[in-house]
Amino acid sequence: MTSSTHKHYHLHNIDSEKVVERYFSTTSDILMLDEIARFPAEELFREAKEGLIGGDHLIDISAGPSVIQLFPIFKFFKEISILEFSDICIKDLQKWVNSHEDAFDWRTHKHFFGKHEMHLQVVKRKGASSTKGKGESENDLRRRIKHILKCDFSKANPTDPVVLPKADCVLSLYVTHMVSEDHEVYRSNIKKIASMLKLGGRMLLFGGYNGAFFTVGEEKYHLLGCGEKFIKEALKDAGLATERYEVRKSKINNEMASYDHLFFIRAVKKKDI
Repeated sequence: MTSSTHKHYHLHNIDSEKVVERYFSTTSDILMLDEIARFPAEELFREAKEGLIGGDHLIDISAGPSVIQLFPIFKFFKEISILEFSDICIKDLQKWVNSHEDAFDWRTHKHFFGKHEMHLQVVKRKGASSTKGKGESENDLRRRIKHILKCDFSKANPTDPVVLPKADCVLSLYVTHMVSEDHEVYRSNIKKIASMLKLGGRMLLFGGYNGAFFTVGEEKYHLLGCGEKFIKEALKDAGLATERYEVRKSKINNEMASYDHLFFIRAVKKKDI
């Protein structure tokens, strides 16, 4: 299968159970878990510790039915909006928020947080609420999630007909590379994400360099190939200034996924475009 025939996350159906099995399960490849789950958790706990993020509204635009990326930082925001491209994953997220018996149980995935797990129980930053009681962290997150919306970057307003308030922070894990067919579309998508931010708001962006594909079950899905210079230029063109940059060489380059580095960027919105 060539790159031109790879499926696209935002256009084709995806098996959410196989997504969880491959990338977020205790039975997943240990290197995959380290890169897809633990790397973001470590960086987000560091962001929480530095105290530069917080406010009224967090928007999460990430890939798949997972909510584990929200645990390190959700207590710093009053309300959360989750934007998702896959109808199947939207249904799974709604099941979790509503505590449906068929929902994925993300409590079993806290081992991703390692030494940081204690911070899920007590958050010391001024203005952030503490968590009490077994399972209360999950319920606290559920209460703060006010929207789970279909996202469509082909629209001027990606959440049309809903108009969301500007966010203090946008968190995005890996999905920008999945839903951008080429570099121009990526630039456009980054500008649309930036438009969701208040001036002075921050984008927390995770991605991979020089990607080709990722797999779900036996199906290959598109990953846009691009490098550090391109990503930073796309952010700058969207009115964002990079504040923090981390990069990690990937140990994954096999039949499951192909990219050579993972990156994390914290960028602040300096101007409207």
